[in-house]
Formats: sequence, structure tokens, C-alpha cells
Amino acid sequence: MRECRVAAFGPELTVPLPLVSFAVDFSTDTLMTIGIFLICLVASIGVHEYCHALAADRLGDGTPEQQGRLTLNPIVHADPVGTLIMPIVAAISGFPLLGWGRPVETQPRNYTRKISMRMGMAVVAAAGPIGNLLLVILVLGIAAVLARTVGISPPAQMLLETMLQLNVLLMLFNLLPLHPLDGGKILAAFLPPRFEKVDDFLLQYGMWILVGLVVFGGGLLGRLLGPVFVIVARMYVVAVGG
Repeated sequence: MRECRVAAFGPELTVPLPLVSFAVDFSTDTLMTIGIFLICLVASIGVHEYCHALAADRLGDGTPEQQGRLTLNPIVHADPVGTLIMPIVAAISGFPLLGWGRPVETQPRNYTRKISMRMGMAVVAAAGPIGNLLLVILVLGIAAVLARTVGISPPAQMLLETMLQLNVLLMLFNLLPLHPLDGGKILAAFLPPRFEKVDDFLLQYGMWILVGLVVFGGGLLGRLLGPVFVIVARMYVVAVGG
């Protein structure tokens, strides 16, 4: 097994447009929609990265805390280009969205010896998508409470639905078994030694495969992820009593 001195965990996010496509008219409604989307994106990536940092810290690596990443402050985890500029460009131009947060650095050699370094990396990797799953559950709960008390205004509904869509997407997309996504690190932990060449291949070409999926594989991604979005949409309808 190859030694890994430093690992970095950061989400790569693709959104099949029309999920986040906006008309380029710069009206008040459009600007509000873009603003809500950016708020949800920054918050969702922040939780995703915080969960990576928390898992690494619990496994015994103090690197995330030393670098100030053990916080839910989303600004700390935001990347100026990947979290702000790229989403705005994608929204205005209609290009597919590829965004990311600041990767969380961790040193697997500091993990507890109760598990292997690869398994530790898999645990840290899985923590990000789990954080997004918890946000999905939290949003559904908030929607249920609001619907049964003060009601849900149109802006609040847009905020809740955007948070749901983004976090489902972050969770599922990052679980694809490709490097540099979280799913690539999870797959590496469970591959038998005789299949290590598969991991080597994905380390070398995973990013190119990922770009190909983003640019040319929108239909395939839609078919793979679409059923989950349908299920979550139905859960939202049930939550609000529809």
C-alpha cells in the first residue's frame, strides 16, 4: 500500500443546468435568485468541508484545527474562484457549473492506529457527503415546522428548495468513485491490493473523466441522479403537508 503523507478533501460540484440556470436579464428576481443560490452554495460547501475537518480531527489529526478549518464559518471554507466566481459565471453564461471549496488538508499518518490510513481517509472522505445528508434532513424538518406554523413565503420556499437540491447534488456527486472526489478515496479503501492499478488509473485520469462527465455527460448524470431528486422532491411535499 502506498504511503500517503498529506491528503486534501474538497468537493467538486457539477450542477446540470437547468437546475441553476438563470435568465440573463439582471432583473430584481434574477439577482435575488442568484443571491439565494450563492448563499446556499457557500453554506453547503462550508458544512461539507467542516465535516471533513471534524472527522480528521476525531481520528487524531490536528492539522485542520491548526489551519483554522474546524469551524462552521462558511467563509473560512469558501474558495474565491470555485465558490463565488465560477458559479456566477455559470449562472450568467449558461455553462455547466463546476465549483469547489478550499480543500481540507489532513495527514493520514496522524490517524489513530485502530484503523488503516486508507480506511481513515475513507472515513474523512465520507464525512463530507454525510454532512450534506444531515443538511437535507435539517431542511426538511425546518420546512415541516414552518409549513405548520407561520407558513412558507415564496422567497423562503426558494431558499429551502435550493438548499435541498444543492445538498442532494453535493452528496451524490461527491460519492462518484472518481478522484479527486470523495468517492475515489472511499473506493480506494475497499479495493483489494490486486486492483491497486485501478486506483492508480483513477488518480491519473479521474479528473479528465470528471470533466468529460460535466461537459458531455449531462444526460447520463441526469439519468443517474434524477430518481433521487424525484424522491427528495416528494419528501419535501410530504414535509410541508402537500
